[in-house]
Amino acid sequence: MTRVTQLALLAGLLTFGQASVSVELDASALRSVISYGYGDGGSLVQGQVELDPSMSLSFGPDLLLVASARLRLDAHESLEPGRVPRENYSRGSRPLELGNSGSLELRDLYLEFRSDRGLARFGKQQIVWGRLDGIKVLDVINPQDFREFIIDDFADSRTSLWSAYFDYSLGDWRGELAIVPDATGHTIPRQGAWFELTAPRFRFGAPLGTSGGGTELTTVQPGMGLSDTAVGLRLSRPFAAAEVSAVAYSGMDPEPLGRLVAGPGGPIVERFYERREVLGLSFDLGLGASVLRAEYAYQPDRALNLRSPAGLEVTELNQHRAALGLDLEGPLGTFINLQYVVDSIPNAPATLVRPQTDRIGTVFVRRTFAYDALSLEARWYRSFTDNDDLLSLGAEYAVNDSMSIELAAQSFSGTASGLFGQFSERDRVMLSLTYTF
Repeated sequence: MTRVTQLALLAGLLTFGQASVSVELDASALRSVISYGYGDGGSLVQGQVELDPSMSLSFGPDLLLVASARLRLDAHESLEPGRVPRENYSRGSRPLELGNSGSLELRDLYLEFRSDRGLARFGKQQIVWGRLDGIKVLDVINPQDFREFIIDDFADSRTSLWSAYFDYSLGDWRGELAIVPDATGHTIPRQGAWFELTAPRFRFGAPLGTSGGGTELTTVQPGMGLSDTAVGLRLSRPFAAAEVSAVAYSGMDPEPLGRLVAGPGGPIVERFYERREVLGLSFDLGLGASVLRAEYAYQPDRALNLRSPAGLEVTELNQHRAALGLDLEGPLGTFINLQYVVDSIPNAPATLVRPQTDRIGTVFVRRTFAYDALSLEARWYRSFTDNDDLLSLGAEYAVNDSMSIELAAQSFSGTASGLFGQFSERDRVMLSLTYTF
């Protein structure tokens, strides 16, 4: 399927080239980031160089080619120790590994066709339908890289997929269609990584201090074919001060399931993927200077793991996920975002490897100074289920239009089995220098 997509891109270029359409470079940039991270006690956990080249080419007024990549080299290797396994990627999306301390990833490569009524995109891209900040309810199409847990912006941690996307106006309605033959799953940090997921809910219910059910861990690699293809449809329209949308999606679940299989040295935990369906509703309501947001997702008969004395089992249960958010302007022009999400699996058995109900609240505060040259941000996440927290603080100063300096810190608290408490010994301070050519 990757070759088909690449041939489609090439054919589009050749077709428009033969029509004598002028080619114009709209934009090009090379974003470079040097970052150092220090953990508890001042130990160096990250010494990374990142290069992000990007460009966009216009072939007349109705055709655009967008391409971007990301090169990462980390001299310390605590975030991703050793050669990182990429079994969660389909073959057409897997990054190129550069030894034990680096990778090269194609982030975007798509053609965008424009018309008076909308656009169509073909290639490797992100398709974003969620409207919440730092929380995912209806943002279900692209998987996520948990290399830095949930600290990275979603635009950086989403994994781009080979897909076709159509966005057209139908009177007062807006229709969006996504066809995604790329079944890549979430990128989960390996054992020994700085943000290794060690809470039982992420290890198929295995108690702390034990293996996930076997002595080894393998993954069934996702495919790129008709049986793996996801299809999503989103319809939205404005009603006075509100915008309402409905979403229907069917595709491979990026969150892996686990099962025990026989291995030469004993049982092995094998991660694999199943399909899921999502039906959702959302609305945004303007309230003067404030905006009220809400999202709801229903996943019927979602495949989930149970942990029994015999090992791991899979069952199908209905899952409900709802979130309410409020954007408002606080004192002195401070932006404040409040959110609350409830994730529930009714009538779940006690052997479910995750909590039957998750309740998470967030408070985000941002303020700019000196004509937006200096920005300060605070993010607080609270799990009311596990009674633990994540506090993230950041300050960024734009030296000029090309260079900025950022200082950030994250602090985790709670028990080792909690959503955030699992990283209670993973507090970190980050210093980054960004220069864009």
